[in-house]
Amino acid sequence: MATGGGAGARFQLPEIHSFPPFFTRQPNEDTWKEQRRLWCDLVVAFCRHHRRSALAVAEAVNEPPFSNPRIRRALRVDTLREVVDELVSQGHAAWTGPKGSARDTCLVFWRKPEVWAAMLHQWAADRGLCNTVLTLYELANGDDTADQEFHGLDYATLRRSLEALQSQGRAQLFAGSSDEDLGVKIFT
Repeated sequence: MATGGGAGARFQLPEIHSFPPFFTRQPNEDTWKEQRRLWCDLVVAFCRHHRRSALAVAEAVNEPPFSNPRIRRALRVDTLREVVDELVSQGHAAWTGPKGSARDTCLVFWRKPEVWAAMLHQWAADRGLCNTVLTLYELANGDDTADQEFHGLDYATLRRSLEALQSQGRAQLFAGSSDEDLGVKIFT
């Protein structure tokens, strides 16, 4: 089963997506563990294909891949939260919003921020742009990054990736009036 969205090839949903029990949290812990793994793999692949990172849980259950109208099934919000919790524990997602708030929105990382950080550092080194101040806008939308996988990356994921570089002592972030104005100096 395929679903549209994004440019290029259609996303190919796995066969299990047509199996009604896949959309119901299984009570057996071993079965749930495997089901959750399959959902995690599907979420990461789907988000990678559509270059989507932000996920509003309550709305997401009404759209692919969390629903399948052909078999009249949709994942429950509480089950999707458990899937996202697993993605968070793997480093493939992060809940957004204030600490202690309801787990309503998250970022899905089809590449972990540390992986994006390494790619950003390599790009800057290859282009001779280390020790130059760049903005998030330039990194995400600049002509110099048009051939890079991180081109078009959302600012929240890009910022987390640069924060990972900063925590490694390989970059310094500079506050801006907005996320796109945030500056970064990537060190050699």
